[in-house]
Amino acid sequence: MKKIKQQCYWCGKQATSREHVPPRCLFPTDKDVGALFKQSFRSELITVPSCDEHNSLKSGEDEYLMACLTAKVGNNFLAYAHTQTKLKRSLQLHKNLLDVEEKLNIMINEREFPVSIINVDVPRLSYSFEAIARALFFHEFRIQLKGRCVVASDMFLSPDASASESNQYFLNGITMIQKEQSNWNTPIKGKNPLVFTYQFSPVDEFGSQTLALKFYEQTDIYVCIGDMIKLKPYKKEFDVASKMLGLRK
Repeated sequence: MKKIKQQCYWCGKQATSREHVPPRCLFPTDKDVGALFKQSFRSELITVPSCDEHNSLKSGEDEYLMACLTAKVGNNFLAYAHTQTKLKRSLQLHKNLLDVEEKLNIMINEREFPVSIINVDVPRLSYSFEAIARALFFHEFRIQLKGRCVVASDMFLSPDASASESNQYFLNGITMIQKEQSNWNTPIKGKNPLVFTYQFSPVDEFGSQTLALKFYEQTDIYVCIGDMIKLKPYKKEFDVASKMLGLRK
């Protein structure tokens, strides 16, 4: 056990630091939101051993993930507070952090809120969610995830996405996972539920399972973890699903 703790959660190389899972930048500081919420959101955070490549060298990816998640319309008030503090400072320092297509105002409960429509870099976000999934797998089971990951979320689709075959396949897949999730009977974990919770499904007969991630109480991400040895007879179908969803192999 001592030896495995010295290995990077993702690649198995010598660990040089510990990575926060999810990235710590998703958790607001007391300085920014303490007066509003009267609690700390940076206590009892999960960490895993990591090499430089899978921690410090991807800090830019963590910031992009934070920007996309906190700015998503429909999240809780904590996410909104985060956009007015941490995200606002990040955008001042990095003008091109988000690819803004259009700015407009929307009405929510008779109040007007400024919003921006952004073009999401799906492969970039998929990489970040895969990193979270692999780190949580290591945290839960104390072994490195050797299989493949397919990441799915409706946040990858634009609000006016046409009802194309690929989009319908994508949404049908998410709906199927959501229906199955109610029967998982596994614990929902996360010490800061206003920011993040996660739940692993039971392992199926192919040695595969799904990880459900929830951010700011409203944004759901699903990571399907495939044991490619046991799934070898179904590799073609797995590849087709990955391609249809436009996700990482």
